[in-house]
Amino acid sequence: MRSIESEGDTIDQAIERALRALDVARDQVQIEILTDATRGLLGFGGKKARVRATVRPPLASRLLGLEAEAPGKDSRETFPQAEYGQPGATAPIQPPGASHAATPSEAFQLKCKGTLEAILSHLGASCVVEAGPGSDPGSVQLAVSGDSGGLLIGRRGQTLDALEYIVNRIVGREDGASGRVMIDVEHYRERRFEHLTQLARRLAEKAKRTGRSVTLNPMSARERRVVHLALQNDAAISTRSQGEGHYRKVVILPAERSRRPARPKPPAS
Repeated sequence: MRSIESEGDTIDQAIERALRALDVARDQVQIEILTDATRGLLGFGGKKARVRATVRPPLASRLLGLEAEAPGKDSRETFPQAEYGQPGATAPIQPPGASHAATPSEAFQLKCKGTLEAILSHLGASCVVEAGPGSDPGSVQLAVSGDSGGLLIGRRGQTLDALEYIVNRIVGREDGASGRVMIDVEHYRERRFEHLTQLARRLAEKAKRTGRSVTLNPMSARERRVVHLALQNDAAISTRSQGEGHYRKVVILPAERSRRPARPKPPAS
């Protein structure tokens, strides 16, 4: 972790200089006050305020650290990456407003809400959590709002995915826990669902118009499923995933092209 000591006429000035030197925002560092400023006698012998600023690890890493400390955790375990339609895949993502086939118990909703609130408290995030039934049968939807929303979402929703994974791991150990917990921060999931659905349909039209495949940027397994589902009823195109790990992406192909046999590679000279 990066750390730096800085001084100034006041503690606030020392902190500001440390932030500029580290090129980070205030909520990304932990501040330790080493000495306060003193005036001295008749303007002589005064001391400047001195602080130590330490850059905190990314929130997603801190979340994994919290979960790793919980009993029964296998440190080799990683985030599930199963594709939609393959063994191990989670239930298909449904659009906001879908009907609730089954309602989780109020006790389970409160347990999920309390678990998330405890994690946010450990992370120093000031947020409000509301619990309710999710779109999948027996699932719980946790809606988070507050000033730390952007920090909890992270780049391309990676921190939010980590947060959701950790909560599911914790409540999944409880006796009688059967439903999945889904977390949304400031309606990010809802907005992302709409964006990806519209993007998939727009690129599908391009693939049909040009007769060429279209490749999307790398996405998480959850977002790739959104694209697959958005186009599953379009007989004129097909979708497939290619690549490995974080570089896995969706390819949209015209139906005629997807049925063509792969072109053999020329022999090596």
